[in-house]
Amino acid sequence: MSEILEDAVEIETKTSKKNVFYWSMYDLANTIYSMIIVSLIINRYVLVIAQKEHGLTYGDASFVFGTVVAVMQVVTAIGMPIMGALSDAVGKRRPFVISLTGVILIFSSLLGLFHNIFVVLVLYVIANIAYQWSLAFYDAMLPFIAAPKDVGKVGGFGVAFGYLGTIISLLVMYPLIMIYGDVVSKADWTYQLKYGYTGEWWVFVVPMGLFLVFGIPILFVRERQKKKRTVEQRQLFKTTFKELGKTFRDIRKHREMFIFIIGYFFVVDVANVIVAYMTPLVTDALQIEGAGISKDLFAIIFIIIATVAAVIFTYFIGKFAERFGAKNAFFLVGGLWGIALLLGILGIFVWAPITIGFNFPFIMMLLMGCSAGVALGGTWTAQRVMVTELAPKEKFGEYFGFSKLSGKVSSALGPLIFGAVLKGLVPTIDFKAYGVAMAVVAGIMAIGLGIIAFVRPEKSAKNY
Repeated sequence: MSEILEDAVEIETKTSKKNVFYWSMYDLANTIYSMIIVSLIINRYVLVIAQKEHGLTYGDASFVFGTVVAVMQVVTAIGMPIMGALSDAVGKRRPFVISLTGVILIFSSLLGLFHNIFVVLVLYVIANIAYQWSLAFYDAMLPFIAAPKDVGKVGGFGVAFGYLGTIISLLVMYPLIMIYGDVVSKADWTYQLKYGYTGEWWVFVVPMGLFLVFGIPILFVRERQKKKRTVEQRQLFKTTFKELGKTFRDIRKHREMFIFIIGYFFVVDVANVIVAYMTPLVTDALQIEGAGISKDLFAIIFIIIATVAAVIFTYFIGKFAERFGAKNAFFLVGGLWGIALLLGILGIFVWAPITIGFNFPFIMMLLMGCSAGVALGGTWTAQRVMVTELAPKEKFGEYFGFSKLSGKVSSALGPLIFGAVLKGLVPTIDFKAYGVAMAVVAGIMAIGLGIIAFVRPEKSAKNY
């Protein structure tokens, strides 16, 4: 068996709206997985299994989940540059996206069949590693489907399209929660632990079916590829690791990219934590309820509101990055995260429990959600634009891989710190521990923005 290899690399010079639409549809499709499985279900599903089936405490269960996520992200991070180098060597990325998507669909669909914490975590780890690796190939497609002047706009468009996937996901989950009830991950004198809608195995299959359907357009994406010259598969992998080693040595000399990777490590921590702990923050920490709406159902509504804001404004983050540069886009995103985290901390320490209605605390929580939604989309958009500003065209895949490595190592650290804070403080201050953890995350993000301030993309452009 042989593969394609060629030294000549050509980025796209014309942007096809149809091609961008096909590419963006995969953003919509994979967001269904990340929203339903990662953000909405897996954390509290594991919490219930750990407490109900294995007798762990809430704090211990949170720490176990955070530790597993940390290990998973380290494994993911190690593989990221390899995936990027492989895509550069082969000269095409779409086949890898399709193959990894198959792994995600199969292993995620199996999650609901088991209430054993070991089996569930193994299935989730495999599915999520495949998901994260697929994003390395997917992001690396950007310069090969969009002209350089359109990269920021197209990147923002893809992220905004992804948020449409969030809305579709939550609209599908809403009736399931209505029928089968909330997940109760924290028992007290009012509530007993229960699986709720996650107790039905097919609830895990439905979103994967949607992922499959909306992901079909990726089959029709046309990307610029290397000209055909066959090389044996063994030589391909040898070349891949040789180039990866060379890039690893060179990237330390490429000062601007090296600084960005370090800064991004700290900045993206906040995004990873919010994705992992989004639902328990609303249901357990802020305790938002009232007006006859359960916590889980309001969590759905809350995330939809944040998502609508993201759909509307993430595109403009991309346009902002296009006009003023990715570094300034990161400062804008950092400001939005600062607003969201400050309001969340105030909500937990001052206003919780919060009643749904026309009152100041509730309005501030809606503002928090909108700010966090736009910031989350803006984080990914700014990262995509920054890498295309800094990376030489023949190494887009590898540099995307290294930036992803930074993000994934960070996403190992974030949930681990967050889970450790919860384990240490929940027994004494209950859910106010979430506020302390959010303050820690805010400090980490501020360090990252301070480092990114030293990046000079225009200086990098002179080198290439």
